Amino acid sequence: MLLWIKIGVLYGAPVLAVVLAMLYFVVLLLRVRRGAVTPAKAAARYPLALLLAPATVLVVWGTAEIASYLSVASGRYVWDAGAAWDVLVSLLPIVGYVAAPIALLVVAFWVTLALHTKGTRGA
Repeated sequence: MLLWIKIGVLYGAPVLAVVLAMLYFVVLLLRVRRGAVTPAKAAARYPLALLLAPATVLVVWGTAEIASYLSVASGRYVWDAGAAWDVLVSLLPIVGYVAAPIALLVVAFWVTLALHTKGTRGA
């Protein structure tokens, strides 16, 4: 059971991070169009979605650590800092895999804002 949870988090967390970045794109763009947020503030806020990439790695790593704790008989767990560090370092490529599509979304958001402001200035 714990193996299935680890596998689910390993594959699900990066997908969830990108989906959350897409949802934030839509919500922030709608707030700009309604006038609740200025385009400049929105352009400054949306790159914070890139923080989802390292957060994803921390969630996957934390899940692995908790699963390894739960898989050992009670009272016998000894945390191995070296092994935990090795797992964390081995998960770092996930940051790139998650950050790449989010970075493209950031650029697309900026382009959308530029086109939106250009369209509203001309009117």
